[in-house]
Amino acid sequence: MATQITNLSLVEKQQWQTNRLQRLGLFIVFLICGLAVLFLGSNFYKIFPTNQNLTYNLIVSAFFLAAALWFKYNQPLNRYWQITFAFFIASIIYPITSLTADWKSAVLSWWGMAANVTSPGTAVDKVFQMVLAVIPILVLIKLSGADLGSIYLKRGNLKMGLSFGALVWFNFATSAFLFFATRFTGMDRFVAAVIWGLVFSFANGFLEELWFRSIFLKRLEPFLGVGGAVLLTSIVFSVIHAGSTYLTPIALPFMLANTFTLGLACGYLTMKSDSIWGATVIHAAADFFLFIAMLSNA
Repeated sequence: MATQITNLSLVEKQQWQTNRLQRLGLFIVFLICGLAVLFLGSNFYKIFPTNQNLTYNLIVSAFFLAAALWFKYNQPLNRYWQITFAFFIASIIYPITSLTADWKSAVLSWWGMAANVTSPGTAVDKVFQMVLAVIPILVLIKLSGADLGSIYLKRGNLKMGLSFGALVWFNFATSAFLFFATRFTGMDRFVAAVIWGLVFSFANGFLEELWFRSIFLKRLEPFLGVGGAVLLTSIVFSVIHAGSTYLTPIALPFMLANTFTLGLACGYLTMKSDSIWGATVIHAAADFFLFIAMLSNA
């Protein structure tokens, strides 16, 4: 790269510097948008006044919807409308989960389950959450005029994606069994943890890969390139998880490093395989390990 830049003319060097500064500026703007939507708006923890705040989430959603529609019908700004609409799609999931929380709890209670207490309750709650988030995402993507391939819901290079995913999943699963299987008080409890862990991990893996990554990658790429798109989504993904309620303060830097590198791996594999499925399996592997580890201490 240094040799190429040295050989450029003065005008070309200035253009290269301008493009680099524009890309950096857009990276910062998109990063702020992502954090405003997915971190400040999160209803999974309470760090800022904006967390678990339905009013904030609705205002943010309305802002990005209005901006997206303005960009769509404004020719000079039209190129920004799809990425702005992606932020709207991401933002609308928090209000949906907030407004359906009581309904989910009622259904779980009717089934004799309790979320975040038993392994079945936690897993089934996550399935409900996935369905209630995925359906609006798919509907809004179609309404925007894009196809599902634009969010990597397609075959792509399925063999490559699933091959990498399966190797990682096998490694995480055997590690979980190696370190935590003996902590379970009985075989029945261990088998239940494995079954419900599979349900939870694949539901959450698919949900988060779609919601936090796949709806953004193709829409960020024209502005930031492949590396910039993967980097930005990985930063936002890691910061979102920094507020996890099960963390102690000393664990925070490790959680940031863990989720950031997971984000890089999943983002790269998604774009390389042109499909969400391999990344979903890798994400599920990490969640399965965590699920088994947490239940082994319950």
